[in-house]
Amino acid sequence: MSNELTVTPTTTPRPRPEADGAAGPVLTDHAFFMRTGKRRGWRGQTVADRDSIPALRPTAAAVLAGQTVVDEFAAYRLADGTVAVFRPDSHIKRLNNGARRLAMPQVDFDRVWSSVRALVELDEGWLPQDAGASMRLRAVLAADGAALAAGPADDCLFYVLGSVSAVTEAKPLKAMTLDGYVRAWPGGTGDVKAVGGIAAGVVPGEIADNYGNDHVLWLDGPQGRFVQQIGELNAFFVIDGVLTTPALDRTVLPGITRDSVVKLARDAGTPVVERPVELAEVLKGVADGSVTEAFATGTATGVSPVVSLGHQGEEYRLRSQEAGPVTARFRDLLDGIHRGESIDRFGWMRRITEVAPVHA
Repeated sequence: MSNELTVTPTTTPRPRPEADGAAGPVLTDHAFFMRTGKRRGWRGQTVADRDSIPALRPTAAAVLAGQTVVDEFAAYRLADGTVAVFRPDSHIKRLNNGARRLAMPQVDFDRVWSSVRALVELDEGWLPQDAGASMRLRAVLAADGAALAAGPADDCLFYVLGSVSAVTEAKPLKAMTLDGYVRAWPGGTGDVKAVGGIAAGVVPGEIADNYGNDHVLWLDGPQGRFVQQIGELNAFFVIDGVLTTPALDRTVLPGITRDSVVKLARDAGTPVVERPVELAEVLKGVADGSVTEAFATGTATGVSPVVSLGHQGEEYRLRSQEAGPVTARFRDLLDGIHRGESIDRFGWMRRITEVAPVHA
């Protein structure tokens, strides 16, 4: 582990979910944080009580200009009782893509990985002993600074928070389109996890919820013709027996779980296509039965069936109101990898005892 890292266990541990009955998510005791110094170099690499994360200035560009990117990955309890993190290198690579887009310094994966290992080791007791139990790790890169004008950020704060929640069974999802709201336009930041894009989805998400839906079914900005995402999740459809997902056209978030499903499908010889997916094609397919399944993927949800799509006051219900065979197959494959019970052919699970770097 790097000699630059300072680890200070908390002196005031908090009650854990099983003790206070909270459903979660509940923050764990510790956090990892560091700041940029001269020439955008990172310094002060620290794992300590989460309340010791330095505060941002009132003039921080994260607040005044929205220069913040986030990412979320997860540590899982394996069947042998040890803990491993799923594809942390891929998540940090995606965060760094967002940093470049928002003119912020990138973080070094080896430095982050050594610190995340220390954080998870300190808070491992928060993880239930059940195989597959997870700790979500939220990474935040936020621009600080004293200037009022937006510009390239040299002064930044990076931190990682851990959280756990009660394990609940994933429910089938419903999504609907909304007129007058767009998630991402070409040339924007739809392919990075910028906080401005996340915040812009709050009101549409609330509207969808008021109509009994779990997420907004986002369409492209120029035409409202092509499916982008289901909330912050990636969308998949089984169309005429072919697993189909919207292409990464820089308006669609390059989800790590999405990428995992695509890789697993191709490895198994399952037909999978990444292409523009028209909403009209999907709705017609749901109606005539050529779209047999739909599902959404994300770090928090894994692989979740989508059973209903709403558009212009009409509800299009898939014939199966639960996970179909394709959805269940990839859900079970990923869950098995997370539990350490399936063969991890791609080496995605990084044990917290693992030191050697792997670059995505």
